[in-house]
Amino acid sequence: MMPLEGMTVLDFSQAYNGPYGTMILADMGARIIKVERPGGEQSRYWFPYAQNGESAYYAVYNRNKEGIAVDMRSEAGKEIIKKLFAKVDVVVENFKVGTMDKLGLGYETAKAINPEIIFASSSGYGQDGPLAKNTAYDNVIESMCGYMDMSGYSYLPPLRSGASVGDSYTGITMALGVVLSYYYKKKTGKGMRVDVSMLDTMFASLEDSILTYGLTGKPLHRSGNAKPQEIVPYDTYRCKDGLIAVTILDESMWPDFCHAIEMPELIDHPLYATNDLRCENYHSFTVMINELFAMKKMSWLLKKFHEYQIPAAQVESPAEAHNNEQIKARAMAIEYEDPNVGKLTTFGMPVKFSNTPERIRKPSPLLGEDTAEIMKAVGYTQKEVDQYQEEGIIEIHRKGE
Repeated sequence: MMPLEGMTVLDFSQAYNGPYGTMILADMGARIIKVERPGGEQSRYWFPYAQNGESAYYAVYNRNKEGIAVDMRSEAGKEIIKKLFAKVDVVVENFKVGTMDKLGLGYETAKAINPEIIFASSSGYGQDGPLAKNTAYDNVIESMCGYMDMSGYSYLPPLRSGASVGDSYTGITMALGVVLSYYYKKKTGKGMRVDVSMLDTMFASLEDSILTYGLTGKPLHRSGNAKPQEIVPYDTYRCKDGLIAVTILDESMWPDFCHAIEMPELIDHPLYATNDLRCENYHSFTVMINELFAMKKMSWLLKKFHEYQIPAAQVESPAEAHNNEQIKARAMAIEYEDPNVGKLTTFGMPVKFSNTPERIRKPSPLLGEDTAEIMKAVGYTQKEVDQYQEEGIIEIHRKGE
């Protein structure tokens, strides 16, 4: 039995942060009924595309989900959704603030139908505040919360992260909020509103930048891959045949670092003997270490660091990481068949449970694949399903069609 088996989620979310969060819930066993408009949600048209022209992006983030396609602007479509409100534990949506209310399908409507319902909204800025109704995507949020200003080198413009972390972090936070509120519901019988914001999530992830400013009133500045005001060495260094990242976490590791690089004379060096000294003399230290490492091969350095238990790793591309033996051993690079795109290679499930091995129970749904079955389960007849399909209120695609 999967941890979230028994939880049913009606998922209106689209694009990335919402589908990523509900993918986590689905991977953990929740039943996710994904609601799309006829024609499909926006990520069905997002790069990268499979050979058949369909979106692999959509396929990955909607695995383990069922799918229905309903025109929620029509009264008949709204009625379908209201009947589903009565049957589910959780609603998830990431539309622009107020959209669900305008459709007549917001939290108050859902709660009136099902008092125990959990209604989770994931948005750019939250459900209140002066920016609540503004639209946001990852790059906008990264720039606004300070994350972008902390990425890159001080002598270059701020950088967006290499992945849409504003979306993925928010999806994880939303999934946590749903699980916690579901736990609360199981204890009390009461549902609740869950409000998760990309801006809140990313601001909360800035760790030392916020702490330092709060304590001293002085901002930290972007410093590439290093933390020259906090920890030295903590950086990437160029070897004879590539880049490695290495760090020491406290003073007790400094002698081992010096022995690993075969420079024990640095242990009591007047410029580098303590972390405070190394931070103060960061530039000369970095020049020295880069000159030393430039004469060494990565394999030699990584072996020595491993011997002395110093955290270090080769800087790898995503393609190299995909073939990393540790990634493979943890089943984090998986392959399966998906009806939308065919054979799909993607990431596995990062949470491992001893009693419930992770698996892809169901690939991503074809557009409206499960519409008929789900409608029948809430009382519609086949005749009504056929009529609604003919009128364009619902859309149904099945494999092979």
